[in-house]
Amino acid sequence: MNEDCIHFAFAFLSLSSAADDPELAKCKCWEGYQPQKWEKRVQCFGILLLNVQDCNVPERPKCVCSGNVTGILSDSSGVWCSEYTSGKDHRKWECENKEDWAKFYAENPKEKP
Repeated sequence: MNEDCIHFAFAFLSLSSAADDPELAKCKCWEGYQPQKWEKRVQCFGILLLNVQDCNVPERPKCVCSGNVTGILSDSSGVWCSEYTSGKDHRKWECENKEDWAKFYAENPKEKP
């Protein structure tokens, strides 16, 4: 049995059980994750990643940057494009998609730093 068949069978069984369980149906997961019940708790399990997160977590936009970007910095003042030199934060500037971030923070005020 190849790996694609195993993933399909796993996804099919997970989806069919979600339709039968209202608790699973209430759990919204990011793309690449699916709701599963584990030890009487529903969480989002990564399909191709070994990662677990809570249900209904709002998905943050990706920080879009151009130029000489060496990292994305998230701190108490927000999310920034950044350039590191010698392992130190040399320069940082706003993400180019700041409208997406403004909308995200307006819809999810608890996520705002």
